Amino acid sequence: MFKTLTTLLLLSSTAAWAHDGAAAGQFGGQVAAAGDWHVEFAVRDGGVRVWVRDHGDKPVAATGKVTLLAGGQKLDVALKSDGEALVADAAALQSAAKVTAVLALTVAGKPVSARFAQEAVVKPALSPSAQAGAKVFGEICFACHGTALRGSDAGPPLLHPYYAPGAGHGDEVVLAAIANGAASHHWKFGDMPKPEGIKPGQDKDLLAYIRAMQAANGLGAAAPMDHSAHAMH
Repeated sequence: MFKTLTTLLLLSSTAAWAHDGAAAGQFGGQVAAAGDWHVEFAVRDGGVRVWVRDHGDKPVAATGKVTLLAGGQKLDVALKSDGEALVADAAALQSAAKVTAVLALTVAGKPVSARFAQEAVVKPALSPSAQAGAKVFGEICFACHGTALRGSDAGPPLLHPYYAPGAGHGDEVVLAAIANGAASHHWKFGDMPKPEGIKPGQDKDLLAYIRAMQAANGLGAAAPMDHSAHAMH
């Protein structure tokens, strides 16, 4: 039963990446249409985040709870308001984990449900350069892009179709962002500042690590995507 439910939720949440415009995730999460609303959902280390927006892309107040299935355990957690987001704390939850989530919300007095799922992050064998990049990432980049490259409250996920090779963020774009930072054009995190503490040559190691992780998690060469600008944020 658990396996069947997870498979169904994966199919529904994966399709959400195809949405664009108002339905596109703005905080690095998955997005699903739920009645008159768009619900964005993201797993963070230690909890989850939920954003509800209308078709005009404006935030909408909501209340509710989330049921999480992770590590073979079921957890029901109340969602609480935190600015535009709803948050739920789950200390043991890791962004790298395989997670299934069922949201039961109340929006404008109406019940709204949404389902999401993510697979566990695959950690491949790394080349020496990628191993060196992983070390630098864990010292500098994780604070914004997350310990599992799935993003944080400060920056977007790098395990995302927008950053797949061939999707408008080629190696030269990633290297330029590492060297100089990048202007915001899609996400709601603001501009990416120039990373501090990266030594000469470590940019290529970081690139090797990012590309290795992307390839291991199904983000290899991709068809070009339409972007108004090419940047990490």
